[in-house]
Amino acid sequence: MPEFNGRRSKISKSDKKAASQAVHIRSLKVFYDVVRKRSFSHAAVEHGMTQSAASQSVQHLEEFLGVKLIDRTKRPFVMTAEGQKFFDGLSAVLRQFDSLVEEVRAGNNSAAAITGHVMVASIYSMGLSYLPTLQEQFAKACPAATMNYHLAHPHEVYRMVEQGTVDFGMVSYPESTHSIVATNWRHEPMALVASPRHRLASMPQPIRPEDLSQVALVAFAQNLKIRQEIDRQLRQLGVTMRIAVELDNIDSVKHAAVVNSGVAILPKLTVQNEVEAGSLTMLKCEGLNLTRPLGIIQKRDVSMSRAARAFTELIIGHAIWTGDSNQEELVPTSHSEPSTGSIDPNKTNVLADATPASS
Repeated sequence: MPEFNGRRSKISKSDKKAASQAVHIRSLKVFYDVVRKRSFSHAAVEHGMTQSAASQSVQHLEEFLGVKLIDRTKRPFVMTAEGQKFFDGLSAVLRQFDSLVEEVRAGNNSAAAITGHVMVASIYSMGLSYLPTLQEQFAKACPAATMNYHLAHPHEVYRMVEQGTVDFGMVSYPESTHSIVATNWRHEPMALVASPRHRLASMPQPIRPEDLSQVALVAFAQNLKIRQEIDRQLRQLGVTMRIAVELDNIDSVKHAAVVNSGVAILPKLTVQNEVEAGSLTMLKCEGLNLTRPLGIIQKRDVSMSRAARAFTELIIGHAIWTGDSNQEELVPTSHSEPSTGSIDPNKTNVLADATPASS
């Protein structure tokens, strides 16, 4: 009971009503997980409650806000505009709350076990080339923590980072903005590839830049950063290639090169499976040394959780991978116990970035 000047004060009916409608962190988390899992029953299991209790928790939240968050008349349920707005903002709030709780509980004990959940957004090629191996390494280093990732187009990765729905993002050609801080990770080697049936594949290697003159190139769309960088290097070599077709993602460029017996310039890791299968051949060209910068982006002025910091440190520490030419291979072998070898991401299936903003 509140006190004032040593005497207990009366609690008004409105105060009692407000207290009865108080929203607990658990109610917020239940709503968030109901939406995230698209299921009341699955969210209920995660929180150790009945489906009815989960539904009542969301209803209590709706009463507190005075708006409907979920339209239950439709099957499956759909979010209202207010519900979507609340969900988008809630993710960052819960993430910061969990981070704060973890920091306080750990105190000054740097040896305390790293716990919590890390959520990462990544462009497709980085997610599928690197994250499965990095996730495995993180599980070994921090067994009490968990990690998941969401694959998306670059502009969507930036949006999720800005909204705080993920701890950080992984993109190519990373850029800092007024709300985002970018950290460079590694320069991924690019490869000149061709169908084994192409005449360049039968020429002595390395070929000369003039051998590429007027050769049909399966190219990226002109609005993509990766295309602009390829064009810049070709100009520096004094080479003009004939554009056979322009496509907006890695998978399409790779497929067109295979099917149409063409030539393309692609991130090296994304074509390893095709090279091993014999559907593409790597070519060497004098003076053509392209790389694609990869990096991590995070929301400016927002501290990450201990688990998220641990994962970013692991990523930064694994900047050199199997297949990087002229570099000492430093990172552990994937899909096995840590060793003095190198991470080999090529055991994963590599798809593409559908990248309207960058690639």
